[in-house]
Amino acid sequence: MGRFEESVLAELTLVLRAGAPERAVRLTVREIVVGRLERGHLDAREVSDAVEATVRAAYRLMRELDAPPEVVETVCRAALEAVRGHGGETARWLPEVMSTAAAVLDALAWERADDEGLRWIARRLSRW
Repeated sequence: MGRFEESVLAELTLVLRAGAPERAVRLTVREIVVGRLERGHLDAREVSDAVEATVRAAYRLMRELDAPPEVVETVCRAALEAVRGHGGETARWLPEVMSTAAAVLDALAWERADDEGLRWIARRLSRW
């Protein structure tokens, strides 16, 4: 687990424990991801890695803090919105980033075979 994933997890843990609404979760994720994107000229792989780390952090929230699957979906959508809204070259990589997010969710769903919710979220993201 990387430093960025830990950072995302820590921030979102604070937000969720404070009982913040979905909008606060979404804004927090967008701010974190955009902050990462603005740290330098990133290539497609680095943008995908940032989104992947964010998705993994969301999954850990669900697993470790018993956050509902809806939080995972909110976090994933917010990360994708951050990439799309960032513009320029970063936005060109949105299809690849979306595929990465869906693939990570699908892989995590296999780890947690009893949770069909993750696969459902992955399918919804792929049509977004």
